Amino acid sequence: MSSPVTPLIRPDELRLLKEYITGAFGLVLDRNNEGLLTKKLLPRLEGLGLATLADYYAYLKFAPRRKDEHKLLLSLVTNNETYFFREEPQLRVLSEVVLPALKEKKLKCGERKLRIVSAGCSSGEEVYTLAMLVIESGCFLWDWDVEIRGIDIDPQIIDRAKNGVYTGRAFQATPTHYIDRYFNKCNEGLKVKDILTRITNFTEGNILEVEQIIEGQSVDIVFCRNVLIYFDDDSIQRGVHGFANVLLPDGHLFLGHSESLSRITSNYIPVRFPGAIIYKKRD
Repeated sequence: MSSPVTPLIRPDELRLLKEYITGAFGLVLDRNNEGLLTKKLLPRLEGLGLATLADYYAYLKFAPRRKDEHKLLLSLVTNNETYFFREEPQLRVLSEVVLPALKEKKLKCGERKLRIVSAGCSSGEEVYTLAMLVIESGCFLWDWDVEIRGIDIDPQIIDRAKNGVYTGRAFQATPTHYIDRYFNKCNEGLKVKDILTRITNFTEGNILEVEQIIEGQSVDIVFCRNVLIYFDDDSIQRGVHGFANVLLPDGHLFLGHSESLSRITSNYIPVRFPGAIIYKKRD
């Protein structure tokens, strides 16, 4: 009985696959991480009985089960490292400036609804962080209708977010009193309490299609931090225009500290705070 053939990874076929990923999903894969990408792809090729990346490329384009393989591929190539209370200066602006101003504005209009979206939410730490901050602000208690939605293209990571169980590094920046107040111990680690799950939900989807996921101008705040750095320029422009179309007038967009909308779009006004820049939707 002959042993299985080790799949061949050729540089030109790797470039072809990366171009396919960019075209299909808008993701740009770093050349410096090609070794890691190759290491991740080999088990998939072996599992499918494919000899080359050219065969895998054809499988992604034409196989009857290509949509299932797209989901597995996205789990391999996306970076899902995150943790609670990431980039604290922005979160402070949210708690001390944006949320109180939103409450005042909405009460003047006789409205008691708050909608926040975390685009590219990964395993859910940002969504639950935002939920904790909304509750701690004291602005939206009692009869307020609050929903914080996480959107991510990776179905496996969405399942982890829904499960709401975390360990170790996820809590590296989390103040102790938040852990005591919002988590219960379980066999696998710490699980978020119902007080958070009641105002959060998660949706599998591409953030470049946010207008199909969210109907009309209905969102007060969009968080999309440390996500756009993985997209090409056309996809970035498409994404931020989509956010503008779902944001309510004067809605806010939070990007990562290394991300900027300079020369990308005129749909937003940058608002500067100590240690943080946020973007306000332009009327």
